[in-house]
Amino acid sequence: MTLIERIEQASAGLAVTALAAASSGGLWLVRRIFTNQKQIELMQQALEVRDQRRDEDREALAEVRQDVREMRGEIREILHRK
Repeated sequence: MTLIERIEQASAGLAVTALAAASSGGLWLVRRIFTNQKQIELMQQALEVRDQRRDEDREALAEVRQDVREMRGEIREILHRK
């Protein structure tokens, strides 16, 4: 083999390697983007669920407060009767 043939083989090998690396990098990037998008969607869903639960908790707390007020009123009425 002459030096020129070896250089041609090496350059072809380098070109194939570079193409494979670029393809792998592109695939990795696409997978990474889609994975991040899925994670973002999951986080948004989790936030929505948390907000709904927080609203439910606030409503329940308001009911408890109302019940406590009613109980205080009833206790005061009982104490004033005696």
